[in-house]
Amino acid sequence: MESYTADAVSMLVYLVDALPHAADRVFAEAEAGEAVIQPPSTALAEVLYSVDHDKSIRGVSLAGTPDDARRALVEDGPVSVAPVDNAALIEYAQVESEFSIHDGLIVASHRARGTDAIITTDSVIADADYPSV
Repeated sequence: MESYTADAVSMLVYLVDALPHAADRVFAEAEAGEAVIQPPSTALAEVLYSVDHDKSIRGVSLAGTPDDARRALVEDGPVSVAPVDNAALIEYAQVESEFSIHDGLIVASHRARGTDAIITTDSVIADADYPSV
């Protein structure tokens, strides 16, 4: 079964149903239990913050509360939260000088968990030759 690391933007775009085709396919596979999406807990925290503080994502107004978003992603949705544990911090220490803290934790989680790709629109991650959707 393929596994993916998701960044906050991909989860926010999922919540407003505006994912590009390839990412939408991955989320659909995860909804069907055919793939695993494991964002680091920090990325999920960014999503919850954005739901409470941002007005819109990709021109679509965000609705609901942070807890509604958590339920839609984790309890009722396709996401399994990956804690930022010691293994991820070891990887983060190796890449922190190359990325912002947010991108670094995404890459570190991907490396620590050995996921197949990162779901992101972040060109910095893709330009660093990490597989991405």
